[in-house]
Order: sequence, then structure tokens, then C-alpha cells
Amino acid sequence: MGGDIYSYLMVDQTHKRRETLRRLLLAGFKGNQAELIAAMKEQGYPVAQPSISRDLRALGAVKTGGGYILRENDHVTPLDTLRALLRDVKAAGPHLILVGCEPGAASAIARALEAENLDGLVGTVAGDDTVMAAVANKVAGRHVENRILTLLE
Repeated sequence: MGGDIYSYLMVDQTHKRRETLRRLLLAGFKGNQAELIAAMKEQGYPVAQPSISRDLRALGAVKTGGGYILRENDHVTPLDTLRALLRDVKAAGPHLILVGCEPGAASAIARALEAENLDGLVGTVAGDDTVMAAVANKVAGRHVENRILTLLE
């Protein structure tokens, strides 16, 4: 159980760090990765280049001539709106959740799941009628699974 608590705390720290980075970008911060690293350190998050790169990618930030920006017009349909397309959810080990959905809906479900920024959700892969959601640990897996179950009720 100790490993799960440590993993959960790490996921929580990652979420807070990414939220701080997101706020910096939304506030109009312009700069390269080195400047973002310095700004994050000022905010209390000493990060290395690989971490900032992963965080930028996870947030959907894009590099422009003036620095990094968040894609504003990338619309994602909320998961609650897609509930009729969900069929089932089940754990497939400690780091994988399978979400069954209507044929052709997996991509929309995967994007909606990622847009919810659920604690411990590492990423998704969409097929046609199944989404594989990678999670940091069992606790995060239960959290993601419970979120889907509330929509299936």
C-alpha cells in the first residue's frame, strides 16, 4: 500500500505542477523551455527539461515564434455529454483500464477522458469501440473507473 500512496502523491504533484504551468501560459507568459523552467522554479516547482517537455505536451501546448501557447480552439466534447456512448469499464491490471463504448466513439471518449485531467490518468489509446486508459497506480485506476461508473448508472 505504501507504493500506492507514494505514486498517488507523485501524481498529485504532477497535476499541481501542470496546473501552475497552464496558468503561466494562460496569463500570457512567453518564452522558451529554459525560461519556462526558470519561471516554474520561481513558482516553487524545480523542474528539468524532460519534465517541462512532457508537461507541455500533456497540456497540448504548441511552440510558436514567441514561445509556447495553449491551443484555445481545440474543442473537446465533455465526458458527461458522451455518457450514452459508454458501455462498460473494467480494470485490466494495476495500470490499465478498459472503457467499452459504441463503435466509432472511442476517440471522442479518449479525448474527453484526458480533458478531465483525472488524477493518475497517464494517457489513453483509442481503438474503434474500446479505450485503453493507462493509469499511474491502482488508486488512480479506481478513480478513473469510478468516474466512468458514475456515467453508466
